[in-house]
Amino acid sequence: MVLNIRDKEFEVHFGIKFIRELDKANYFVKEGAKFGAGLELKIPMLFTYDTVALSEVIYAGTCTQKVRPAVSDIDEYVENCEDIEKLFDEVISELKKENATRLKMKQLTEELEKQKKR
Repeated sequence: MVLNIRDKEFEVHFGIKFIRELDKANYFVKEGAKFGAGLELKIPMLFTYDTVALSEVIYAGTCTQKVRPAVSDIDEYVENCEDIEKLFDEVISELKKENATRLKMKQLTEELEKQKKR
């Protein structure tokens, strides 16, 4: 997925490095062990159209770029996006396609559907 942020094109890739990047800031500690929970915490927020989560996911997705956009630039991009719903849909769609995130997306989507039915 390529986004044009401040007149520069950035590839947003949702691979293993992306997951590690999310896990750095989104984790829990149990019995002294640290467990990454980036996808588990951020994906449900995307389905509720949380723009902060969207910005954080996009930023983490640029972790493989030699030069990354600033967080403030991504925030501005999200704030000024003409079709924010389409941007959410594109990010979710990419997460469902990528090998590193596809199975977790399927699992989380199924869990969210079960919760809606309750």
